[in-house]
Amino acid sequence: MLTCKKCGGKLSWFDSIKQLFRFRKSMKCNHCGEIQYQSTSSRNITSLFVLFPIITIPLSVLFNLSPTSVLLVEVAIIVAVIFLMPFFLKLTDKDEPTW
Repeated sequence: MLTCKKCGGKLSWFDSIKQLFRFRKSMKCNHCGEIQYQSTSSRNITSLFVLFPIITIPLSVLFNLSPTSVLLVEVAIIVAVIFLMPFFLKLTDKDEPTW
């Protein structure tokens, strides 16, 4: 889970999800109020998670799946990605470059 580099406070899973859906570069610690940033390695990993639902579309065409089953698979993958992303987030106290 997310741990503040300043105070060591941990953000809950729900707070991590809220921070992800704000689409901001910085995150505010709930305990000390300090600004934290997502680390470069964490950004790279979470960006790969976003590709999983996109990758499955060509595979569904390859296996000739029905549109309903494709939709169900996509929804399941999106839900799984949303639930797993907070476990791969890491914070740093300074803004790191993207690459």
